[in-house]
Amino acid sequence: MSPHDEPTRDTPAGDEPAGDDLPPEEPGGAVFWIGAAVGIAIMGSGIRGVLGQSRGTRPFDLATWVVGADLLADLVIAPLVVLVGVVIVAAVGARWRPPLRAGLMASAIVLAVGWAPLRGYGRATAPDNPTVQPLDYATAITSVLAAIWLVVGVWVVIVAWRHASRRTPNR
Repeated sequence: MSPHDEPTRDTPAGDEPAGDDLPPEEPGGAVFWIGAAVGIAIMGSGIRGVLGQSRGTRPFDLATWVVGADLLADLVIAPLVVLVGVVIVAAVGARWRPPLRAGLMASAIVLAVGWAPLRGYGRATAPDNPTVQPLDYATAITSVLAAIWLVVGVWVVIVAWRHASRRTPNR
């Protein structure tokens, strides 16, 4: 009997192991090499486009932005996410964590995607072009965030109602 045939916490004795219990695919398989080839081709195309249109893309500025964004993500955003996670685990009960996590993640995504238009980036490069960021992004982003937290609120009410109905004895 191999270690993969032994029952685990998730598989009762005599049952086949679940897919999660199977050994992982060896690195360097066909899927890896196909994905690597496609990824390298896409990156090469992007680099070629940036360098080929260097007057408009300003490769040095782009490289500075990419490195800066990577450092910001690794040195500021990731530690903040970990800190928020630790605070949530310490301060919020287990049943309330899923809606709170979903609301925080959705809000972070909306703010990350909406940051540039919210700050008006691009408007200064074409001030006489009314089609550059023509919408009221502050109102739009606020509305999306309000909708997210409305859904979180409904989710919390449903969780509370389910918990209360389980605690109430049947008559």
